Amino acid sequence: FVFQLIAHISLVPMILYGEWYHWVTAVFVYFVTGSIGMSGTYHRLLSHKSYVAPRWWHMFGTIAATLGGTGSSIAWVAVHRAHHRFTDTERDPHCPHHQGVFRVQFLSMFYQPNIKYVPDLLRDSFHVFMHKYYWAVHAAYAGMLAAIDPFALVYAWLVPSVILWHAGSGVNTLGHMWGWQDHNLNKDTSTNHPVLGILMWGEGWHNNHHAFPADYKFGQRWWQVDITRYIIELVKQ
Repeated sequence: FVFQLIAHISLVPMILYGEWYHWVTAVFVYFVTGSIGMSGTYHRLLSHKSYVAPRWWHMFGTIAATLGGTGSSIAWVAVHRAHHRFTDTERDPHCPHHQGVFRVQFLSMFYQPNIKYVPDLLRDSFHVFMHKYYWAVHAAYAGMLAAIDPFALVYAWLVPSVILWHAGSGVNTLGHMWGWQDHNLNKDTSTNHPVLGILMWGEGWHNNHHAFPADYKFGQRWWQVDITRYIIELVKQ
């Protein structure tokens, strides 16, 4: 919560002093942390095991997602698996209808993950290390950025994390409230949302994902842009 509070405050100097290339860098970092990290690794690879990838990709994507500021792989995956297990019920940590839109969009970091949903990650020393030293990894990244350019702490770390936080949370709120359904196999409220589909690298095709959670191809039709899917197809084994 404190990290996200500081990250949101960083928008002020970014708006006042950021140059065009600072914004381009922020979007690029958001692409790495959001598409390769959260969407391609935390979500499609670790949470659902929807494709097989080399170990280096597995580790790189986890580090990228970690630096996005939305939690460790162990915590993130535990929460997401609970979301699929209890979709649209009071036990769903991402349900805007039960938890409230404000809590899901802004305060989901207060949900306590249940580690019984991630026995596979708890057996992996890399993920245990990334969880145990989550803030140390952030501190090392911040130190590296500060040595290069102190303002990089804003445009290459804090601001991208704000974008990722709201884009990711938007999938959980808007993706269960607005949009349409191509499938209703699970009788849930998940929807496809084209704007989120683009802004969140394919995650916005949320109804497709809920219908076929083991499929890494969230964008199922030719016009459903899914950047993460295209990247996965370059690296999957």
